[in-house]
Amino acid sequence: MNKQIILFFNNWKSWIENEKRLAFKTSQSYCIDLKSFLNFLGNHNNSNVDLKTIINVDEDDLSSWFYERLKKGLSHRSNARALSSLKSFFTFLIAKKLIQGSKILKIKGPKFLESLPRPLTENQTLKLLDEIKTEKEKWIMMRNLSVLTLMWGYGLRISEVLDLKLKDICMEDFRITGKGGKIRVIPVAMEINIFIKKMIKECPYELKPYDFIFLGKKGGKLKPEIIQRLVRKIRNRLILPENTTPHSLRHTFATELLQNLVDLRSIQELLGHSSLSTTQKYTSVNKDHLREILEKNHPSAD
Repeated sequence: MNKQIILFFNNWKSWIENEKRLAFKTSQSYCIDLKSFLNFLGNHNNSNVDLKTIINVDEDDLSSWFYERLKKGLSHRSNARALSSLKSFFTFLIAKKLIQGSKILKIKGPKFLESLPRPLTENQTLKLLDEIKTEKEKWIMMRNLSVLTLMWGYGLRISEVLDLKLKDICMEDFRITGKGGKIRVIPVAMEINIFIKKMIKECPYELKPYDFIFLGKKGGKLKPEIIQRLVRKIRNRLILPENTTPHSLRHTFATELLQNLVDLRSIQELLGHSSLSTTQKYTSVNKDHLREILEKNHPSAD
């Protein structure tokens, strides 16, 4: 941790003790949780934790930390308290105008804590995409289908998709800006590339090289809430599982790669994970499938 983060930590500790008046044991537990998380972040990202690291914390970081804690024998109940500890810290940073907001505060404890990433079946994914195609306005339909296809087919985060600019699209590759501004280049199938370029032509707004390619109806950058709301609406209409969210398409991509025995390092690179430990959480989701492969192909199976 750098000096700035240590200062924030100490000021937060004083805040929960003197302003929030948390009980001594609660305050002590919160501090242990936060120190643990900050140390994890440093190891996870292989870098010194600074304000930029804190701002970029998302569900992937949190689920990786919780998964590590569960492997060490800590309970879901312990993780629930740890989530409260982190929310307290991020609330403090926002209250003191040190950061503008955090995705962590939007996470609901029980559902998040009890579930590792769960992929969608091929049938569920196709149902979702087919429903997207029923949109009457052609440009909107192509826009929504492009967003979800990039998440499903290439494992992109929704923020990475919506941050794509015209200059980032080449003939065969897309230039992706990931967490912390890290750039990675991914190969995109020609038919997907052509479809997205057709979508851009259908767009009622003329785009320049530094303009975002996914826009809202009024011409501003498309907000993730629009896609999240759309998927939720389709999920309820088709009675799809609760884990049917835009982010579950990224999980589906990772799981399908594992099922095809793609190595973890390659998956890590494609997903843009800073640490292999984040990618490894998908292996627990895929254990049953791998066990089935081994049982069928092991020499003793004959």
